[in-house]
Amino acid sequence: MDFEQVLALRQTTRKYTDQKVSDSDLEKILQAAQTAPLAAGDDKTTHLTLVKDPALMEEIRNACMLTSRKTGEKIDALYGVQAIIFVSATDISEDHIEYSNTGCVIENILLQATALGLGSTYIWGCLKKLRKNEEVMKKLCLPQGYEILSAAVVGYPAQPLTPRKISRKISVTEL
Repeated sequence: MDFEQVLALRQTTRKYTDQKVSDSDLEKILQAAQTAPLAAGDDKTTHLTLVKDPALMEEIRNACMLTSRKTGEKIDALYGVQAIIFVSATDISEDHIEYSNTGCVIENILLQATALGLGSTYIWGCLKKLRKNEEVMKKLCLPQGYEILSAAVVGYPAQPLTPRKISRKISVTEL
């Protein structure tokens, strides 16, 4: 698949099948994450945690459960997916460049998932709840001093990915 096709197909997936992503595809996604540009090449302060264990996924899902502002119903913030990759960092700098590093890592994860025909979702908002759940956080085995900054879920989309028309939706000033 060429890069323009990947860009046209890349979208947030909010409904997944229960089919597990193969270990070989997960490895390709982790390799893509490794190629992300990090400020000053600082790969010593960034860490990835891949979770695919069904029991732990369920605990994470429960910890991240949100309440709909519209209906008051509980919402699965992970959309029923079977695998999540957390990006964490340590020694957060004064300029918080680690958040930019995380964004680069996540984008590579999302693009590789798309290239493999998988759906993906950038996860951020519900992680505050997860970070407060000491029991689940302990099970994630983060290295000492690291904190989760963001995550991506990947899985098989319930509906096939369909290409979007690429257009200028974001305003641009050309000088």
